[in-house]
Amino acid sequence: MKDNSLYKLGGFASIIVGISYIVIGITTVLLPPNLGGDIPEAQSPFMFFEANRGLLMTNYWAFTIGAIFALAMIPAVSARVQHLNEGWVRWTATLATLGFAVAIFDNYWAIVETPARAAAYVAGIDPGAAQIIDVNGLLGNGGVGLWALVVGLLALRGNVLPKGLAYLWIFGSFAYFMALASAMIPVLSVSGVGIVVSAIGAILGPIGYGWMGFHLWRIASHEAK
Repeated sequence: MKDNSLYKLGGFASIIVGISYIVIGITTVLLPPNLGGDIPEAQSPFMFFEANRGLLMTNYWAFTIGAIFALAMIPAVSARVQHLNEGWVRWTATLATLGFAVAIFDNYWAIVETPARAAAYVAGIDPGAAQIIDVNGLLGNGGVGLWALVVGLLALRGNVLPKGLAYLWIFGSFAYFMALASAMIPVLSVSGVGIVVSAIGAILGPIGYGWMGFHLWRIASHEAK
């Protein structure tokens, strides 16, 4: 019997990633703009911390847990298209893995350190700069977006995923690129592009990752027969 554990685990993990995007989207909408889903780098957001502690910690945990499960999703999704272009898939999958890995570190750091830094700020003590690895999302948005684009294009060419799912991943990759551009170009961030991208991600993330999860699970179930 063929070992289908990769698709089973990857499918389950992809569904969890989709659910994490739902939580991230909801908490981002409910948080005030000063906190809005980004790890606080300036001191002023700490003024709003206590009133929004639960929402902010939920947001960080959703990012962290989603990224942890993404590490199990990436090999399974990549396996569907790797035979079509092994070099590009392996390279971009590595970039996506690094992107989700630093998201784990950055958000877990925020979970542990933000309460203490907020308390220090309220007490009139300089909390210091946030120790963030992927400040502009070069890996978290750029790396993951490039991988999603490669997966979508190869899946479309090789007909290894439903066409709607392949197109969704291609479109979703540009949402990641827009988020990266918004983080790196101040005028885009000020103009509200980041908010629009967050809204798009809150819709595309659950659908794209959830659909991929069910697709992988069906493949595993079919191969088990």
